Amino acid sequence: MKMLARTPRFLAIGLGAILALSITPAQAGKLKKWIDENGQVQYGDSIPPRYAKKSIQTLNNEGVVIETRAAAKTPEQIAEEKRLAALKASQERIRKAQERKDRILLDTFTNEDEMIMTRDGKVEAIEAIIRVTRGRIEKIRQRLSSQKQRAANMERAGKPVPESITKKIAELRAQIRQNLAYIEKRKQDQQAIKDKFEADIKRFRELKAKAHQALDTAHK
Repeated sequence: MKMLARTPRFLAIGLGAILALSITPAQAGKLKKWIDENGQVQYGDSIPPRYAKKSIQTLNNEGVVIETRAAAKTPEQIAEEKRLAALKASQERIRKAQERKDRILLDTFTNEDEMIMTRDGKVEAIEAIIRVTRGRIEKIRQRLSSQKQRAANMERAGKPVPESITKKIAELRAQIRQNLAYIEKRKQDQQAIKDKFEADIKRFRELKAKAHQALDTAHK
């Protein structure tokens, strides 16, 4: 066996085949072939423990490879395979999600004008809510002005301002802040609708163009 490792590779292969032919029937199919740490081909009927995790080939009694066992994977290789599998699964989920969105988009709208009308309707509905909220703020400001005036009159008269008035002024100011924050949130909703429809319209054009191209190709 050791002599084979020191011969040129083509001679080692030939000798390996001769050796395979010389083994007894009980040993048939048990000859192993591996590469040692020096890059030399080795043959034997058993694998040294230090090569147990390397790539191993099994030869039959005619010297033909009948089985190949891949080298054991390193922890880094296993981790990379898991990473790639997770990435592939994530990409597949994204692809399927996009297909569902495309199908819904095409089932919902027949042209861009419908999309624009729907977008404008959603934006206007929020705008109506904003107008109502602004009217509410104006009424709260009027009540706040009235309470502040009462407090100022008492101070000018040298009277202490009741805690109830001070508390009411603080509550009214808080209500104004809350309503202003609500308006800002609704404006963000409006912008989100515009951004979404802008993306949807762009995608709608792409899908329609692909459909027309496929139809033209089918007719050629």
